[in-house]
Amino acid sequence: MASPLHAHTLNEVRYFLLVTPCPSCGKGPWEIDAMEIPRAAGPRRTVRTHCRKCRHGESFEICCEDAPADKEAINQTDEPSRIVDLHQWLALFYMLLEKASDTTAAAARLYGYRAALCLAEALKFYPDDDELPPGRAFFTDAGRTAFREHPEKFARQKLRDMQARLPALPRMAGRVGKDLHPPTRKWWEFWKRQP
Repeated sequence: MASPLHAHTLNEVRYFLLVTPCPSCGKGPWEIDAMEIPRAAGPRRTVRTHCRKCRHGESFEICCEDAPADKEAINQTDEPSRIVDLHQWLALFYMLLEKASDTTAAAARLYGYRAALCLAEALKFYPDDDELPPGRAFFTDAGRTAFREHPEKFARQKLRDMQARLPALPRMAGRVGKDLHPPTRKWWEFWKRQP
């Protein structure tokens, strides 16, 4: 059995499932069918999923703690993700911003907050005051290729400038949920077509 993936929260696992391609069709995203917590397994969970595109089933062994008090939190430490690389966090950032531009004002605040959280996760890959991230910030083929071909897109100052144009995370968190109707779908299923 493969060693488990280590995540900070279940939200980080859900973001991982959004950006991890299916080995069968190369598409995705993954949809969660069930989450099992084996007896005496501590923080270990088995996440059973299927690909939305081709229906291929896959199970992921995950180690992570229970959800934090902030239900939107991804990683409340300074440690970068070990399952979602820098390139993927930026892809999530842009994807969520696009989703925020095509919805109601209340939902846009929520997607904007999630996008800002993804950008904050991307910035955790930069050590010290380095302007470019280290090679270990990319652990997917797509990420390594993107960094090799366009390193300027990963300049730390560029990401900081994008972050500076956003409201501060605590302010965004305080505005999330105002006038927001209870969701009919789980937040990570935003790609599903409206009925």
